[in-house]
Amino acid sequence: MQQPLGMDVVEEVRELPDVTIRVRETGPGFFEASFTPTDPLHIARNGYTLDTKRGLRGRTFTEVLDRAEAHWRQNYPSS
Repeated sequence: MQQPLGMDVVEEVRELPDVTIRVRETGPGFFEASFTPTDPLHIARNGYTLDTKRGLRGRTFTEVLDRAEAHWRQNYPSS
């Protein structure tokens, strides 16, 4: 879903030692999280995006950020 012209996209960022997670609201109740690893040699070094259509859950930025962080930890545990 695209934002109408002139609307600001609301975004929140969580910076962790191994990844930066950006969450933005793409529409009312719809979120998209982008993951950017800090290590340029990380297996996911190009980053990736997860949205509410592909399994990201939450109704608020805090919920979405928490679930996005849990997703990262589950798939890329710290060594």
